[in-house]
Amino acid sequence: MDLPLIKLENISRTFAPDHNTGIRDVNLEIRAGEFVAIVGPSGAGKSTLLNLIGLLDRPDSGRYAVGGRETHELNERERDKLRSLFFGFVFQSTFVLADETSIQNAALGLRIQRVPLRERSDRARRALELLGIADQAAVAGKLLSGGERQRLAIARAMATEPRVILADEPTGNLDSTNSLIVLDHLRSLNRRGTTIILITHDQEVASQADRRIMVTDGLVYEEQPHRPPERAVAVQSTHPHREHNSQSIRSTSSTSPQLAKRTTFLEVAADDFGDAVSAMTSRRIRTLLLMCAFVLGIGGLITSIGLSETASNQVSERLTQAALDEVRITLPGGGELLAAHRAQLNTWIHNIEQLPHVQRVGWVATVGASSAQIRRLYPQRDDTPSNLQLIAASPNYLTLMDAELITGTSLEVQASPLITSTAWLGRDAAAALRTVSPGPGSTVWVFDRRLTIAGVIQAGTRNQQLNRTIILSPDALAGAPEVSVAIVVRTDTGYPVTLADAIPIALDPADPGRFRVETVADLRKLRIGVADDLSTFVGILSAVLLLLASTSAATTMHLTVHSRSQEIALRRAIGSTRIAVARLFLIEGIIIGLVGGALGGLIGTSLTLLVATLRNWTAVLPPFLSLTGILIGAITGALSALIPAHTASKKEPADAIR
Repeated sequence: MDLPLIKLENISRTFAPDHNTGIRDVNLEIRAGEFVAIVGPSGAGKSTLLNLIGLLDRPDSGRYAVGGRETHELNERERDKLRSLFFGFVFQSTFVLADETSIQNAALGLRIQRVPLRERSDRARRALELLGIADQAAVAGKLLSGGERQRLAIARAMATEPRVILADEPTGNLDSTNSLIVLDHLRSLNRRGTTIILITHDQEVASQADRRIMVTDGLVYEEQPHRPPERAVAVQSTHPHREHNSQSIRSTSSTSPQLAKRTTFLEVAADDFGDAVSAMTSRRIRTLLLMCAFVLGIGGLITSIGLSETASNQVSERLTQAALDEVRITLPGGGELLAAHRAQLNTWIHNIEQLPHVQRVGWVATVGASSAQIRRLYPQRDDTPSNLQLIAASPNYLTLMDAELITGTSLEVQASPLITSTAWLGRDAAAALRTVSPGPGSTVWVFDRRLTIAGVIQAGTRNQQLNRTIILSPDALAGAPEVSVAIVVRTDTGYPVTLADAIPIALDPADPGRFRVETVADLRKLRIGVADDLSTFVGILSAVLLLLASTSAATTMHLTVHSRSQEIALRRAIGSTRIAVARLFLIEGIIIGLVGGALGGLIGTSLTLLVATLRNWTAVLPPFLSLTGILIGAITGALSALIPAHTASKKEPADAIR
């Protein structure tokens, strides 16, 4: 005599706090090909019994065998496998995936079983045809009527060709017409050989079954004597490849090497990728917000690194160039040198010019612009541009700095004692002051003194700050406070350090220490330290941006787990493993991170190029910077999905399905 397909012995499953809910001491046998109705009032324990039969839950005590195989011997992965291959589920809440088409919904169980794509499509379409909804194959689940959704749920269950279909109140949300249609389909499946276990509280629906099991207050008893159905014999002929014996169940519930080879790794990866993309596109706003978080984080990182490297390179180039041929000597006396001691200044310049390897010598005097009260109009007090530098300089200073005159009169006119109260504006300073063309009538106010704008200059590569500089005639700066005067020396290439030692002695052999000499080579050492500090700061700032992006993404994805409870419940019920559910969320995170990283890298690179162009810098983008952004995006996307993936995978099937 064949063993029962399903056998429960003294099964109990109760719930805290009083342990009065659930089922107790259940003994039940169901044979292959039966149509069984489990009836009883709400809260009697029907769903608990169904969850135990469908391996969605574990009993507190007792023994449960499927085809002679004791289920307590199965680990979780084997239970998932057996549930996927052996049972089909139809719930009162259909759990139809709203944004996937009917054929995709019908093929969901086959995807979890890793059935090849072509066979999967054929079997899903046949199931839709049998349920009379083949014409809705390309229609999204959310556009189907209630009756069509329930039939789609049956099609999804039968597409995997399960041995048993477990139907939990499948007509509970349907009108009488659609209820009859669903029951007709269930009976048709039963005639084809599928064992049907139907849970209902409706006696009229239960009367369609061949056998009724009553559940009351957690106790189970037969409502009418058991009679094996005649069509159980027909099952053998309609499904010759399915033998209803213990051995077939044992092979099904164990890991099947033959089944494992049905799909390749690439096909499995394609399925997982498709599931992740489908989940993302069905929640477009959430996905866009997540991607924006990664775009901002990665874009900020790429921009910070790119601008840091570009600015550092720009400073390095200038200092390297100047280090080869420039010396600066800060002179004692300050502004008095311009007012009363110009002869002394000229003597010092002459002494330096006599030294070997000296090409040109000039001077520059600087003063803080904050005290200069620079204005375009007088007596306006609110139009002072920021970040302007104020200097006076020798006529050859522009040549020393490789700058050029764009328009107006050369600085050489300062040699004439008749030329006073004049100013030359750097290109950006002229734009900030909104001046007209140089010449009579074009003026600027400095130290409450009206100066005629004699020309506009363009900085060279040696000193870009000249673009935001106002060069005054010496008389305009002579009485200013806190004036610092320095001699600038251009040397033959490679001689700044040698001349730095010789110049103070040439200026005053008795007291050379009163002159402070700087070579740009000394500043290069300072630049290295500043660059390291800047890189550290940029790195910390970038890490904070990435941390904020990852935290935001993790929070959003974790909240999504709760909104996708039905989808997770369905996947777990039809056999998806914890690892597969976790993998779905991880792949979503990686895809979002990859796209966000790619867009962030593109935006960061574009911003770096834009700023470099506006500043006339040579853009420096480290090799593979964009690829690094994509890689960082993928890693942070995966990390942000870890907690949501763990939370989703830990959901128990019985809890998730409620």
